[in-house]
Amino acid sequence: MAEPTEDIQIKVAANAAEQFVESYYRTINNPQQRSKLTSFYIKPTPTLPLQADITLNGNTISDPSELQSFFENQVAQTNYEVGSFDCQVINTNYNVGVREGQLAPDKDGKKMSILVMISGGVRYWKKEGVESETRGFTENVVLVPNWEAQGPKAAKGEKKWVIQSQNFRLVL
Repeated sequence: MAEPTEDIQIKVAANAAEQFVESYYRTINNPQQRSKLTSFYIKPTPTLPLQADITLNGNTISDPSELQSFFENQVAQTNYEVGSFDCQVINTNYNVGVREGQLAPDKDGKKMSILVMISGGVRYWKKEGVESETRGFTENVVLVPNWEAQGPKAAKGEKKWVIQSQNFRLVL
């Protein structure tokens, strides 16, 4: 099977990045939706024990549930405003966790890993109602295929791309 063409790579990566940016920041900005944050990340399994790599302002977060708990319990409200984002295909044939029979490249771009670079402004409100000033942020996210969302038995509404690595930084 052939590698995806450059046009397909650009289209798939741009669509994945746009969908991610729209849904992730909408979810994190809505306190009632934050219980869904872990659904944006890879899920370790016995056959694929790969953990999401999450760093916030230089602090390592052990797993997506720790990040979700932080936002649910310590931050009353957030307002992330994305100013811009860009994306770049890292690997056109990402095979980590794929089933043995699916190791070949996918011409439709469903097996790519994608770097998404995001920048914008963010404001936080702590549980005590204390509001912070708007700060700039940059975030780099590596999206990988969600193998659970591929195939005829995939659950409806399952995210096609999930976070394998995330590095968030407030701008000084």
